[in-house]
Amino acid sequence: MELSNVTAERRQLRVLGAAVVLAATLVGWFLLGGRGSASRAPAATTSGAIVSQSQLVGLARSVDYPVYWAGPKSGYSYEVTTTHDGRFYVRYLPTGVTAGDPRASFLTVGTYSRTTAFSDLEHAAKAKGSWQVDLGRHGLLVFTPTNPKNAYFAFPGAKYQVEVYDPSGTAASRLVLAGKIVPVS
Repeated sequence: MELSNVTAERRQLRVLGAAVVLAATLVGWFLLGGRGSASRAPAATTSGAIVSQSQLVGLARSVDYPVYWAGPKSGYSYEVTTTHDGRFYVRYLPTGVTAGDPRASFLTVGTYSRTTAFSDLEHAAKAKGSWQVDLGRHGLLVFTPTNPKNAYFAFPGAKYQVEVYDPSGTAASRLVLAGKIVPVS
């Protein structure tokens, strides 16, 4: 394959990756209630870092809300990214993939510190095309069949909301319903 074809393919993949990230951000903004301020600067982030399971436990204990994940997975490393506005991401990277990989090709569980987490989710559940499922303890799972890669859940009175992203298309809500998305412990 010629170098120019490889370069063009990489450029196309980067554009596609940026489009996926933008779409996920817009869906997240909608499902989180769209309560951001246009004048507010984006939240600063720590760049993703690969951590061991015990390091993940320590990091999860350093915040004042539970951090969720999909449990240990053999053959995967855990990339953690946090933001100053209380977002905590755990991304599952297969062997050979390095932290910061720009592809939206990996299971990611985000836990967001939000005082209005449950009411925001109730609001999102009323949107046209949204589906909701009652979880145990009166929890609420919301997703849209048009974007099944993302699922969101929260519980009444909780000051956090959880997002599950799975690139397979339908696994996000299934992981939640199967009880696979749990607090790090």
